[in-house]
Amino acid sequence: MTYEELTNQMDFTVNLYYSASEVAILAPSLDTFGDDEPVVTISKTEPFNYHPRDYRDTMLDLEDWQEAVKLAQELALTPLKERGKVINNDWIKRAQRALQGILGRG
Repeated sequence: MTYEELTNQMDFTVNLYYSASEVAILAPSLDTFGDDEPVVTISKTEPFNYHPRDYRDTMLDLEDWQEAVKLAQELALTPLKERGKVINNDWIKRAQRALQGILGRG
């Protein structure tokens, strides 16, 4: 499975967060601040390394959490070189806004 396939396979409301070392599947939190909480993390540097987390503080139900864990396991079992490249549009958008602000156009 590739990172792109992971993004396209989820039929429920979650977000993905890409850092230098891991991909986190996030679900909306039940707290009043509306943050996202990780329900599964997958290492981008170590094969076969993924960590399911507690989903009970999120809006995710058990079946969706089980599906997220299954997809995370499938991605973790895919060799690192075959997962593809991660394009994190969030950091690009933030950088563009920051540059516009520096240039006085934002």
